[in-house]
Amino acid sequence: MRPGMLEARGRVVEVRDGTAEVRLAVASSCHGCRAQGVCSSGREQSVRIAAADGLAVGDVVSLALGEAQFSLGVAIGYLMPALTLLLGAVLLSFAGDAAAALGAAVGLAVGLLLVRPLSRRLLADRLRPAAIITCQPQSLPGEHP
Repeated sequence: MRPGMLEARGRVVEVRDGTAEVRLAVASSCHGCRAQGVCSSGREQSVRIAAADGLAVGDVVSLALGEAQFSLGVAIGYLMPALTLLLGAVLLSFAGDAAAALGAAVGLAVGLLLVRPLSRRLLADRLRPAAIITCQPQSLPGEHP
């Protein structure tokens, strides 16, 4: 694992038009976890990446995403709605509790509506993981042969 990077391993299941779909490996510890029903980590997930030259269906790849880019995505996805909720509540708090509650609801709605366009504009290329290693076809943890 490289410092400052979040990594996951997966298998290429499709390559088309310069992109590849990679099915991520499920950690072996996920199968016995009690939170399996509510956690998306225990389910098979797929991501689309830019296909590197020579990438073929069946290749096992290691995907990497910088921690800074991940943190920026989290800030936009979680902090934006929370901040707009607080801003809406504060702006209308002078008019009473009911107005503050309405301001909070409107602020939350505005924040949720802003998340997608902001993430597309600011993070479109930054949050796309890159294949850093192409390995020989092999079995991955959690895969059933």
